[in-house]
Amino acid sequence: MHKAERRTITTQTVRETEAEAVAFIVGQAVGLELGTSSADYIQLYHGNAALLAESLEVIQRTSAVILTALRAEEPENPAA
Repeated sequence: MHKAERRTITTQTVRETEAEAVAFIVGQAVGLELGTSSADYIQLYHGNAALLAESLEVIQRTSAVILTALRAEEPENPAA
């Protein structure tokens, strides 16, 4: 997904903000304790709430693709 055509028309700030937001969502979904590291990283690249809002569709779509792939890799639980 990071090599999509969209990559050539976005800034590094947009790419880093979106990537970190996706990492945060996926990390939270799998149970990682992330603290403020994602917010700190986004601020490092001058990302902000407005940029996150503008990128929400991309962030949600990318996160969903990754989480779906992770769930497909989970072994089935015969006891469930």
